[in-house]
Formats: sequence, structure tokens, C-alpha cells
Amino acid sequence: MTLVTNIQKTDAELGLAQQFDDTRANLPGNAWVNEQREDAIRTFAKLGLPHRRVEAWKYTDLRSMLKVANTPAGSELHPVSDADLYQALGADLHGLGAHHIVFVDGVYDEENSFIIGDEAGLVHMTSLSETLENPPEWFKRNFNKVNPRPEDHVVALNTAFMRDGAVIEIVKDAKLKRPVHLIFISSSKSAEAITERHFIHVEEGASATILESYVHLRAPDTQRNSVTELSLEKGAKVNHIKFQHEGAKASHLSNWMISIGENADYRGFQFTTGARVSRNTINVNFDGSHSQADISGVAMLWDEQHSDTTMDIVHGVPNTLSRELFKTVLDDRGRAVFQGKLVVKPDAQKTDAKQMAHGMLLSETAEFDAKPELEIYADDVVCGHGATSGQLDEDMMFYMRQRGMSEETVQTLLILAFVGEAFELVEDEDIRAAFTAMAQAWLGGKRDE
Repeated sequence: MTLVTNIQKTDAELGLAQQFDDTRANLPGNAWVNEQREDAIRTFAKLGLPHRRVEAWKYTDLRSMLKVANTPAGSELHPVSDADLYQALGADLHGLGAHHIVFVDGVYDEENSFIIGDEAGLVHMTSLSETLENPPEWFKRNFNKVNPRPEDHVVALNTAFMRDGAVIEIVKDAKLKRPVHLIFISSSKSAEAITERHFIHVEEGASATILESYVHLRAPDTQRNSVTELSLEKGAKVNHIKFQHEGAKASHLSNWMISIGENADYRGFQFTTGARVSRNTINVNFDGSHSQADISGVAMLWDEQHSDTTMDIVHGVPNTLSRELFKTVLDDRGRAVFQGKLVVKPDAQKTDAKQMAHGMLLSETAEFDAKPELEIYADDVVCGHGATSGQLDEDMMFYMRQRGMSEETVQTLLILAFVGEAFELVEDEDIRAAFTAMAQAWLGGKRDE
């Protein structure tokens, strides 16, 4: 239950209200879209920014963390070159051989976007800004209804300010061999707020790998609010992967709203290394029986980075399976939060659900907060959860040092083994290799400030 209190508005909340009044006339959309925006800003006005008295935000007091509201990014495209893409993504992610859908400072970059020819008929993509100008009936029926969150502070803010994003359909029975790589680059030299909304529909029997990469060039203090609505029809399979490496002063708010149909297979993975403050909210709803979800992730944080992963997995139908595994490495004064709730409704017999979160602390000032939860209303289920935190195994370090390895080499091997258990859940070999290389670079001190 969301707690609403009558408290004085902060500068950021006042700024957001004023910015909506100043920019709404220039936001894309017709009368129907404008109604959605108006409803959303009213919801946000009622709720305000989330704070620690809201249970789901107990460990991430966004109201205190977000001091000012950045000016919303405009609709003008800031062109980037292929060299810029290479710099922002790195060699491993740039060279995946994937379909590219690029957004620069929240605006669709058609010049750098392409669907490779032999799969062009299997992926239909339009920009959200174009879709909002004349939304088709199917979009109206489904928008904001994929595992909806009507009382979510951040989703309401996203709906009010959304400007662009990707609207993607993977056609029936399509078997994509190449990943669909959604690339989001912040490049502006000024402090901006970027609001993106993505709608992905995977039709019956289709399978695809979808990678979202959030990276930066010259924008260390971007405020990003991103929402992805993703629905899987009967028998669909999706590998849904996210890499987040925003600037050192950035804030990154992300919501995944996932609906899984009958006999569908959803595999989500998130790798977080960037932003000063990041919040990844993952909401998954099982809408069809005999379906499964495997959701995992790695966060590697240092300095005073704060990353929060909050997950709500709802088993509402019989014979479903879910697995969650999250690994976090923390150095300096880095702080990570993991909140994972598994809900098993009365009709969801034969549910099999397990959840685990592990934190590795490399310094005495790092902090890992874990709050796993179970809500079970059915009796024929197998459910479990757990969380651990600790430091490097001193006995193992001593054993390996005795065999001539340096302390740095031993630490690298042990930490890579720790996160490697989660990386192994990424099915795409090239993406898995890229993430492993990035983790090794992080351990080598190659952090982009």
C-alpha cells in the first residue's frame, strides 16, 4: 500500500510540476495521449517523489537524493558518429553483429539505426514519438496495461513526460538469430532529464534476444527515467538483457513491466556499473500456466554509488517456475539494495519459485541491504529465498597466495568467479563474454568517472 502524506513539496517536485506546464504543449501525442499525460501528472502530484516512508523505497529515499529537476531534453537530435557509438559501448558490445536501434539524449537516431536485411521482416519497429502522434487501436488497448502500476510514482512521471522510445513487435514464430540492441546514449554537455518509454510485444512462438544499453559520452549528470513494457504471447521465448553505465553523477530510474503468457520462457538479466543513483524495478506477472522466468543480475559499485534492485514476481496461475539470482560487488562507500518479493496467489498451485541475493564487500564502509519476501496463498508449492553478504574468503586467498599468485590476481579470480555464476545465466555467448571483460576491467581500476 502506498503511503501518501501531506508534506511540503521539495524544489525538485515543484520543478517537475512547472516543467510539465512549460513543456506539455511540445510533447508528442494526440488528445488521447494528452489525457494519459494529465492523469499521470495528477497521480504524481498526489504521490510526489518516493521517500523512505514508502515501504518499497525504504532504502532509496529518492525525495532526498534528487535535489533538483533537470531541464527536460528537447526533441532535436544531437548526431553521433559510429566512432561515438564505439567509444560509448566499448569494443565488445559494439561488435555484437546485432540489429541497432539508437536513441541519443532520448531522441530516435534513424541514421545509426538498422535492422539487418535477412531478418528485416521479423522485427517491426517504430519510434514512440511517431506512434503517439496517431496511436493505433492495439496500442491504446495495451499501453500502460502490461502488468500495470497505476500508483507508481516513477511510472506516473514517465507517462507524463515521455517523449520517445522504441515500439517493437517480433512477429509470430520468428526465431531471431541476432540480438535487437537498443542503444541509449546521453551526450549533451548540459544537465538534462531524459524520459523514454518502450513497448515490446513478442508474438506467439517467437524468440528473440533484446539488449538495452544505457551509456554516456559527455553527460555525467543526466537524469533518466526509462520504462519498458514487454509482453510474451503463448510459447514465446525472450532473453531480455540490460547494461547500465551512465555518468558518474547521473541518476537512472528504470521500470520493467513484464507479462508472461502460457508456455512462455522469459530470461531477464541486468548488469549495473554506472550512475550515482540507480533504481531498477522489475515487475513480472505470470498470465499463463506452464511458463517460466529466470531473472538475474550483477552490480559492481564503488565510490559512493547507490544501486537498488526491487523486484515483484507474481505467480497468479498454476504450474509456473521462477528463479532469481543477484550478485553484487561493493568497494569504497558503495551501497546496494536488493528487495525481492515472490507472491503466490491462491490459484497458483504447483508453483516452484526460488530467489537468492549475494553481496561481496571489498571495504568496511560498503553496505549491502537485502529484504527478500514471500507471500504464499497456495498450499501445493515449493518456494524459498535467501540472502548473504560477506568479504573475500581469507582461507582461499591464503591458499592461492601460497602458490605464488599476487594478491591482486587472487582477488580478481575470486571476484570473477563470484559474479561469473550469474553471468553464466546469459545465454548469448558474445554478450556474456562482453560482460565478463567489463567486470575484469572494473576490477583493474578502469572505471570511467
